[in-house]
Amino acid sequence: MSDPMRLDIVDRVARLTIDRPEKRNAMSGDMWQALLRHVRTIERTPDVAAVVLSGSGGNFSAGGDLAELSVPDPDHVAGYRRLAETAVLALTELAPPKLAEIDGPCFGAGCSLALACDVRICSPAAQFRIPALGHGLTYEPVFVQRLVRAVGSGPAGLLLYGGERWTAAEAAAYGLVDRCTPDVAGAVERILAWLRGADGDAIASTAMSIRTASRSR
Repeated sequence: MSDPMRLDIVDRVARLTIDRPEKRNAMSGDMWQALLRHVRTIERTPDVAAVVLSGSGGNFSAGGDLAELSVPDPDHVAGYRRLAETAVLALTELAPPKLAEIDGPCFGAGCSLALACDVRICSPAAQFRIPALGHGLTYEPVFVQRLVRAVGSGPAGLLLYGGERWTAAEAAAYGLVDRCTPDVAGAVERILAWLRGADGDAIASTAMSIRTASRSR
């Protein structure tokens, strides 16, 4: 059985792959724990030039595992949500540039994962939705802030209040993704080729400058 959350580090690139295709890569508690563990591994690995986050089987992630969010145990649900937030924030704070390679559904917590990345590139088959309110859930404030920073308050309201499902073209128009292309892997690889040849300190300084500028917008 394959690991539903994999980490492979090769040639200065750390690749995180969500691999639970039978559930459209919905994130279980164990997967959030694995993601957090992988992030800590990347932090300890010297000279990582970039991190790539992707999903398998034509899906990025359908979001959180609703089976875990709907159990009649408030403590379990609260623990799941805390773990998910901790894992996403740890991913957000990773120093190397992070690239999201998005295909298929990118819903709910999947959007949170994508927004934790610095650059988001999607295929024309990608779809985006945050249906938290429809499931009786609250989209965590820290994720709302990152969403608003990316798309603005009005478009964020369309996703959160209206439960809209955006096409790849709509997501690109609103700024939720930075590029839509039929060759997502190729677009990501071109960025990686540039980063692999760059000095690590220069990469770190550039990433910090971009993130600081983004937070001040």
